[in-house]
Amino acid sequence: MSIAVRKSLEKAVLGASESDDWELARQEWSHVSLIFNGLGGSNCVCGKAIKYAYELLNQKTGRRLFPIGSDCVRHFCNVDLESELEEQERLLKKLNHLTKKLEQQTSRLSGIKDLDESLLHWLWQKGAFKAEKGNGFKAEKDYQLFLEVFKGGSWAKATPDKRARMDKVLDQFIKPFLLGRFDEEVYLVQLGKEKIEFEQELREKAELERQKKEKVLADLPQGFRLALGPAEKAYRTYFAWDKDLTKEERRWEETLYGKNQNERLFKTQQVQKEIQKGKRIDAQDYAERKQKQVWLVNSSFRAFPDDKARLGRLVAYFRRTGEIPFQRDFFSESLIDFFFKMKVFEFEIHPESVVTFLKMKLGTPVSHMEKIWLYDILEKDIKPFLERFVL
Repeated sequence: MSIAVRKSLEKAVLGASESDDWELARQEWSHVSLIFNGLGGSNCVCGKAIKYAYELLNQKTGRRLFPIGSDCVRHFCNVDLESELEEQERLLKKLNHLTKKLEQQTSRLSGIKDLDESLLHWLWQKGAFKAEKGNGFKAEKDYQLFLEVFKGGSWAKATPDKRARMDKVLDQFIKPFLLGRFDEEVYLVQLGKEKIEFEQELREKAELERQKKEKVLADLPQGFRLALGPAEKAYRTYFAWDKDLTKEERRWEETLYGKNQNERLFKTQQVQKEIQKGKRIDAQDYAERKQKQVWLVNSSFRAFPDDKARLGRLVAYFRRTGEIPFQRDFFSESLIDFFFKMKVFEFEIHPESVVTFLKMKLGTPVSHMEKIWLYDILEKDIKPFLERFVL
């Protein structure tokens, strides 16, 4: 490695590390992961052209370094990194073989030679398996299906319906992903539309069944119970729910998820707006964005030092675990107001109602459905904000 290349690499590493000293900074990085799109040809952080790229994760700052070539990874002189790199290079050979077969329109996969557990696990981690209506919006179902079939060592052992599903997943998701032709933006917009319409349809049909059942029960002896109808069974199965919603829970469900056509239309447009907002923010200058965020946090929490500390703990915990704990140690009423001020909930049907809901449920017992709604708000609204938070 030339001196110029080495200096470029070390500058990039120090810029994303906590330490300003190379010997200390290089020890912060771990978890080599292959970036693969079937195209090759990119530039390493050191500036050199590379055919295959990897990324590294900084354990202290939570930042990622990519794309980086294998030679630069070895420059870290870290035994664990080199061991992981060797595993990723073995995986790369399998991916090359699989990609070439998928490029041939008439080729069929033949079992363990094409896919194995390590390769399927990599595809799962990289998001090649996608949630959609065909798998009940649970991408893991397709991943488990592939594991089940290829663990046996042969594609031919799959039943016709399983093969049909796997053919669809390969053609619509895995193949475009490996060949670098998958349009994530189009997929997310379509997914948001399908999921919202599907869930709203489940809610409406279940509510109609409940209303009919209540009318029938009014003419029956007190305490008499009727069996669940198919719509309510489907509703409960989808949300893993096993009890009737209370009147209060039904009111909150209508508020959070809408009860008329205009509100549902608003929800379907939400994903596209969020993608466009993310692109605008990512296009901003990093230093300028950081300076603005420092000013906003300091001005917002000047009178609330405890809440500023909560925000710091929340960001650190999220970067370490990828989870958002809805607890008093990490959230408060004023911190929720801060998120509202930052327009975190701007794409919800009723942002003010979301704030009220979060404040009501903070530090109090929640029902199963309320847990689902809370998780949806944390994942859909607060998580993107924390991902873009640079402090």
